[in-house]
Amino acid sequence: MVWNRELKKFAFVILAIMAVSIIITNVSILMYSDYVRAEYNGFLATVFGNLLENYPGTPEEELVRLLEEHGNEVHGEIALARYGVFKKYGSDSFGTQERQLLFLHTGVNISLFLTFFVLCIAVSLYMRQRQKRIRALTFYMQALNRKGYMLELEENEDDELSGLRNEIYKLTVFLKEQANRALAQKQALADSVTNISHQLKTPLTSAIVLLDNLSENPDMDVRTRRHFLSEITNQITGMSWLLTVMMKLSRLDAGVVELQGSRFELRAFVEEILGRLEIAAELKQISFSLEMPEGAVLYADRKWTAEALLNLVKNAIEHSPAGGIVKISVEDNEVYTQIGVRDCGTGITREEQEKLFRRFYNGKSAREDSMGIGLALAKEIVEKQGGYMSVNSRMGKGTVFVMRFVK
Repeated sequence: MVWNRELKKFAFVILAIMAVSIIITNVSILMYSDYVRAEYNGFLATVFGNLLENYPGTPEEELVRLLEEHGNEVHGEIALARYGVFKKYGSDSFGTQERQLLFLHTGVNISLFLTFFVLCIAVSLYMRQRQKRIRALTFYMQALNRKGYMLELEENEDDELSGLRNEIYKLTVFLKEQANRALAQKQALADSVTNISHQLKTPLTSAIVLLDNLSENPDMDVRTRRHFLSEITNQITGMSWLLTVMMKLSRLDAGVVELQGSRFELRAFVEEILGRLEIAAELKQISFSLEMPEGAVLYADRKWTAEALLNLVKNAIEHSPAGGIVKISVEDNEVYTQIGVRDCGTGITREEQEKLFRRFYNGKSAREDSMGIGLALAKEIVEKQGGYMSVNSRMGKGTVFVMRFVK
């Protein structure tokens, strides 16, 4: 009561209601008593007047004495009842009714006091219990502030405090997920920096060594010089491509890329990707085979999905023998849209399939200049859009990579 303003306010309201109720009840009883008294006084005045008029010789003092005497009520009640007088005024005297009204008056006041007393005790106990629950919620919020995520919440009832408890639980889960996500992004960024440093170290060292040889041997023959310059160009080109891809992956890991979904026609989309790899395919005499239903569409981020498909087709070209065929197939149904890229290479063992999507992993059939990051980028792009990627391979039968976007 001292510091709980809500309980103070409620107590004042209860006291005000109690006071008003007692006042209204007492005033009503007093008014009714006055009415009964006036009714009986009128009845006695009528009787007294009629007696004086019909028996003028009778002294007034004698009549008053007769009215005030008691002991013959039974005979009088029987006589008056025969003429129906009690139907209007009742059989009890005013004194009896006045005593009954006094008893009623006292009983009502006592009942009101007891009722409000019990009500106050019940409200006090309820507010005490409620305050304990509010204090528990306060401690819980303080624990959250100290990053002590306690997800166990008991006594879930159907009231406003339980609703507040549930909302706190949701907020707790959300904050914890955000904290975990931030930690994962921080770790991913650290891993990306480590991987970039590791991957750049070898080509950068090689380029520095070649440049040192060029600077220390000004009389180097033209053929060797051209070879060194070509190697330096290749190393710098590889580093540039690696940095570009790693920047894309870092942006995806950090969540700064907002993938914008749009609906586009798949045939034109796939043909655009194949056109960008046409020269690389011609150098190995690779041909493309395209199978897809008419009118197939995909709802996804066109730019980033193109990046994923480009890496899959490029990987298929690299792992197919000269003169081979790379097959692109599309399946479109009510549940998902699927794009498959199949090469005609030697296949991949099951042990290697489990590691293919790791960053910087190179299998036994990978080229020497492969960075092992294209498949990881493609998988990241597809999964960021709610889809998933799988691989299926049989030794000597080739490998198929599948991007599936659930509708």
